[in-house]
Amino acid sequence: MNNKREYFPVNWMQGMSVSSSHFIATENALLEHMLQSVSSFQQPFQYGLLPQKGGNGIIELKLMGHGEYTKIHLLSYAGVTPGGYLILIDKKEEGEGISCSCPMGEESSEEGWDIVLSVSPYTRCPCGVPDLQETPPRYPYVEPSYKLSLVSRKSDNHERENAFGVIVGLLRREKSDYSLDRNYIPPALTMSSHPNLYEYTNEFTLRVRTIDAALHKIIERVLEHPNRTSVANSVLLFCKELLRTTSSLFFHWRNSYTVSPYHIVVSLANFASTVQCGLTFLSKKDKEEMLKYFYEWNGIAPSTFEHMWEEVTNKPYDHNRINQSMISVFGAIRTLEELLVSLSRLEFVGQHKESIVISERQIQDTSSNGRNWMLVD
Repeated sequence: MNNKREYFPVNWMQGMSVSSSHFIATENALLEHMLQSVSSFQQPFQYGLLPQKGGNGIIELKLMGHGEYTKIHLLSYAGVTPGGYLILIDKKEEGEGISCSCPMGEESSEEGWDIVLSVSPYTRCPCGVPDLQETPPRYPYVEPSYKLSLVSRKSDNHERENAFGVIVGLLRREKSDYSLDRNYIPPALTMSSHPNLYEYTNEFTLRVRTIDAALHKIIERVLEHPNRTSVANSVLLFCKELLRTTSSLFFHWRNSYTVSPYHIVVSLANFASTVQCGLTFLSKKDKEEMLKYFYEWNGIAPSTFEHMWEEVTNKPYDHNRINQSMISVFGAIRTLEELLVSLSRLEFVGQHKESIVISERQIQDTSSNGRNWMLVD
């Protein structure tokens, strides 16, 4: 937040000469005060696309031209900048909107750029349809100045972190052809602000419910078995720890469409921390034994299993790279779901694959032997 004042209220006096500059100065002072007030309450990741019903898109980018003559056009956008300025752009009827040129081939060897939309709140651009009957002729309204620019993904350019700038897309180049990355998720206020985030929420909800149901089945199977092995006891302790977390998630998860992507990642990263805690509560011998047992059912080496959860827990969140955090968390949750579902389907926890294969073979041998017998009168 910028704590310095640039615009001050006008000192109105009775009988003073008044011009349009006084009203503009008053408007700028009020706008600056409002923006500073909003930004003082704004959380670090509370900016980006506005929420929409069903996660329908509210941003439209398109490319026009070919090769080095390609231009990027932003036709619509509805969101908030990190500085708290509300941007509402709808220029679909104009056809071109706000545009910028793609970099020439000789200018840069970069293959990816962030498309940054910047706004100058205090720059007044006349707009609207003039009233020809009015004297002097003028445009009836003003809007702020908007600018579309490209920032290298490898650059530490401060334009990306501008209080009045927000990333709206990702441009890629392959040889001389440019394309928009359709998998890129721009900064968003909530999980319902973008179709991909809405789908992630649906997927996470389904998988968390499946994990919770599998945990209940596994714990029930272990407790019902009279002769529990050391592996079964370790799995029981591990699953109890996970169940505490899933039980606390449900109320928060029912409202997940209205919360920030950051809070969703935090919730699932905390779940990853619970997995690590569950492993910590076991002795080294019991942990190795249980992870080897997991490997038998999910094919993931013990070291890989542990590293996967450490990566999810320690990976920093980047609001400009939401998809990276979502993919990392999603992969870990899906792996855990597959493992727990496999364990929940066993006759008893501690059962090995070899015993299942042997029993199936015995059944097949018995049935095949039965077919070889023939009753003779």
